[in-house]
Formats: sequence, C-alpha cells, structure tokens
Amino acid sequence: MFNVKFRFPVLFLLTRRIRFFQQTFERKLVTTPLLLQGKKVQNNSEKKIENKETTFQKGEKRTYYKYICKCKTGFNTFQEFLDHVKSLHQIKNLNFTEILEKRNGFEREITFYWNLSCQCGNKFSSSLCCARLKVNNGKIEILKKYRLHCLKCKRSAQFDKEKLLDEFLRERIKQKLIYNFYKKIFDQFDYEPSGGKVLEGHIPELCEKCQSHGGHQEQINLFRRPFILKPKSNYH
Repeated sequence: MFNVKFRFPVLFLLTRRIRFFQQTFERKLVTTPLLLQGKKVQNNSEKKIENKETTFQKGEKRTYYKYICKCKTGFNTFQEFLDHVKSLHQIKNLNFTEILEKRNGFEREITFYWNLSCQCGNKFSSSLCCARLKVNNGKIEILKKYRLHCLKCKRSAQFDKEKLLDEFLRERIKQKLIYNFYKKIFDQFDYEPSGGKVLEGHIPELCEKCQSHGGHQEQINLFRRPFILKPKSNYH
C-alpha cells in the first residue's frame, strides 16, 4: 500500500511535465514563423529606405548659385560673395568708389541666365543671355542687353523683371572689377566663373548677340544657374 500511494503523484507530475513541454514546443512553432515574418518585414523596410536613399543620391540635383567666386565657391546673394572675399581672400578694405574711379572705362560682356516673355504669350528661358556694361565716371552703365527672339512667332522677347535684372548685371560686373583690381590675389585661380561649353540647343538665328557679333565672348557656366526662378520651358 505504501508503494501505491506514491505512484500516482509521480505519474501526475510526469504527465504535467510532458504536457508543459508539448505546449511550449507548440508555442515555439507558432511564434517562430511570426518572428521570422516580422524580421523579414523589418529587413524589407530597411532595404526600401536604403534604396530610397540610394535613389536620392543618384538623382540628387546639383545646386546652382547666382554668384561664383574664382575659387569655385558659390553664393546666392552678392553680399555673401562680398563677405567671402573679405574673409577668405583677406580683402579687408574693399572700396568700390576707389575701384570705379581707378577702373574708369572698364568694359565687359556678361553672360547670364534669365526668363523671358513674348507678346504672343510664350515664355522661355536662356542661359546665353548677354549684356555689355561699362564703368563711366564712377557709375556702371548698361550699354546693351542683347535680345532673344521667340521660337514661335520670331518676335523679340522681353526680359522678365528688368529692374531686378539691371541690379544683378551691375553686381556681376562688380565681381569682375574685384578680380581685375586685385589680380595678384585672384590670378592663382584658373577657374573662370563664366567659362564652359556653349549650351546645346542654342539657336543662333534667334539670338541678337550671335547675329551681330558672330557668337559669345563668354560662354555658359556649367556649374551654376544664376537665377532662382524655375523656367517654364527652354527654347534656347
């Protein structure tokens, strides 16, 4: 009788342990695929993020600036360019009154990017817009802004926001005056901010500059697009 009393608890404990291990094993079988699925989803999402980042890097748009120094540093405002010249190139006493006085008669052509509008309603832009400026008795005069003709109606188009354009052109000629006045500082830089290849697709027949002088003395700069506004179309 003594032996019989202790058999039932032992068998009961063994049975519970077996059931416990079965339940635990079944739970693991159910849980493991879910965990694997979770890891797969996480890995897939990480791969998607990596792919997006890679795509963004591949399709990343180049930054364009209105003003570029001969040391290849770009700026969106003329004041930023002046601050750069004073700090990095150590031109502390930059005096435009003195420069304009000593460079009287200085004359240059400026190639620039701008938006244009035609009377027919067509709007376009060009990176080979051109203007001639001259220093005369302490002032910067705009001698000529070469016109571009509309591709649709062949009539002469007008530059958008001409007052803003005139201010921009005077700032661009001031850049060249600085380079000319401080030759010893800037001659060490071979980079020409207005250099580069001529824009593909430019139509000389629609360009007053090309028709009157047979081409551009300064060519489009491939490292910048000076104007901030995005053009609606580009026919030049």
